[in-house]
Amino acid sequence: MNKALQWFAVIWGGLALVLNIIAIVGLFIGARSFWAGWWRVTEIYSPFNVINWLAELALLSPAIGSIYWLQRRQGR
Repeated sequence: MNKALQWFAVIWGGLALVLNIIAIVGLFIGARSFWAGWWRVTEIYSPFNVINWLAELALLSPAIGSIYWLQRRQGR
C-alpha cells in the first residue's frame, strides 16, 4: 500500500505539472503576439492571484493527501 500511495502522489503531481505546462503553451499560442502571451501568463501565475493559488491547491490536494496518508502509515 505504501508503494501505491507513493506512486499515486508522483503520478498525480506529474500530471498537474504537465497540465500547467500545456496551459502556458496554450496561452502563448492563443495570444496575438509573444508579449501578449507573456502578459497573460504573468497575470495568471502572479503570486498575488489568490484564485490561481486556490485552484492549484485543489488540483494538488489528492497528491498532498496521499503523501499525508503515506507518512501517517509510516509513523512519522
